[in-house]
Amino acid sequence: EGAVGRLEELVGLAKDSLRAVGCEVFEARKGEEAVEYLLKQIGEERMVVKSKSNTLKELELVEKLERRGVEVVETDLGDRIIQLAGEEPLHPVGPAVHLTLEEVARALSREVGRELPADVEKIIKASRERLRERILGARIGLTGANAIAAEEGAVGLVENEGNISLITRLPEKHLVVAGIEKIVPTMEEAVTVMKTCETFLTVVGAYHSFIKGPSRTADVMGIEQLGMHGAKEVHVVLLDGWRREAVRMGLEEVLYCCNCGACLSVCPVLLETAHAFSSKVGAGPIGVVRTWFVLGPEEAIRAGLFACTGCGACREICPGSIDFPKIIERLRG
Repeated sequence: EGAVGRLEELVGLAKDSLRAVGCEVFEARKGEEAVEYLLKQIGEERMVVKSKSNTLKELELVEKLERRGVEVVETDLGDRIIQLAGEEPLHPVGPAVHLTLEEVARALSREVGRELPADVEKIIKASRERLRERILGARIGLTGANAIAAEEGAVGLVENEGNISLITRLPEKHLVVAGIEKIVPTMEEAVTVMKTCETFLTVVGAYHSFIKGPSRTADVMGIEQLGMHGAKEVHVVLLDGWRREAVRMGLEEVLYCCNCGACLSVCPVLLETAHAFSSKVGAGPIGVVRTWFVLGPEEAIRAGLFACTGCGACREICPGSIDFPKIIERLRG
């Protein structure tokens, strides 16, 4: 809440600090500007590796890259399963939880080039080996950010699988895309955001990391060189899109969301209707609200804007106490 109240100040500070540690920074007022910048950075590459990111979903970047003939490899296992199976994710954190073991095995068998048994351990092993092949062959890694510390110019990331660590270090170029609401004053506050995601997800992130610019070494003749064991280039795209508009409308609490997904686990409408209360932007109350801002009122209605019962379960469990029923009622207006 405090960070959102200082949004303009923190955006300016973050841009200066990120540049000071060697990052290239691009502020995009509109989603189209962000996409244009990312396409320019990807250039003629035919394959990129990607982590889970709601902001990239908002930009529909995967679809736009695929239309240009660029293969986008999801490295989060759940997202990769969904991608290969041609399914829609059920939950942002556990996107493939609705698929049977046999369905998962079939989807991954096509990817690894051999028939996999419906055995969890063997599926994981085969997936790990194949994903590492793809990551090692990529020159561009694409991620979101859980938080950005404005003072230090540090990008904070939380993960359990270890895929983000790999795709931010092994490819030559790391592209970070984050909404401006992800910016907080310091690394200490960024850690609080990252721990909140864990606490309300009831999933422990095995890895918490901060990235402050490209990898570097000066061990040969004292001459600094970029790109030792990590990325040679780090680009940070700070996206406004609809966020300043939400503040102007007095709906700044939408920006308090840390994407923990807790509201989705208690929403009776989502639990009963699944995909009927969602869009390609997101699921549940937060997904419908974001759909209104990103795709417009008509798409929000199709996503279930009028399906919300106003029960308040989402508000009660939300770590930011976001009053989604009140926001949705306002957007219906």
